[in-house]
Amino acid sequence: MIGFKIYYEKDTGDVILTIPEQNAVGAMETTKEQDFIMFYVLQARNPSAVDFIQLPYGQYRSDFKIANSWKVDLKTGQVLFEYPKFETPISEQIHLLRQENEELKVENKDLKLALAESVEAQQPDKLENQLAVAELVEILTNKGVL
Repeated sequence: MIGFKIYYEKDTGDVILTIPEQNAVGAMETTKEQDFIMFYVLQARNPSAVDFIQLPYGQYRSDFKIANSWKVDLKTGQVLFEYPKFETPISEQIHLLRQENEELKVENKDLKLALAESVEAQQPDKLENQLAVAELVEILTNKGVL
């Protein structure tokens, strides 16, 4: 049983080729030279600019299944995986935004109604205050203060 083999660029860590696991009875590990002969993607590169990692059988199996991509960390020699970002589908997002918009419209209508009722309730007080100010001005004018 042979684990994943990852060929990558020495300068960047970008993966060039990932050879899948093999669990066949006759599976044999291959050398870098043999792989350069067998795989066209490797033949197009300078062998001295390429390195590889041979992983133990089963290591990172589930990561390779779900990851979008992977590369090699040049400092540690570890495989770094980029996983898919799971998001709510756009159609569901639109539905939720429409629902929120309707709720906000209702809330806005209720607030406008409450404001109108509040203004209406304050009208008698406003009128009473205006009359009191007018009366006070008249008194002060008659006494010569103004």
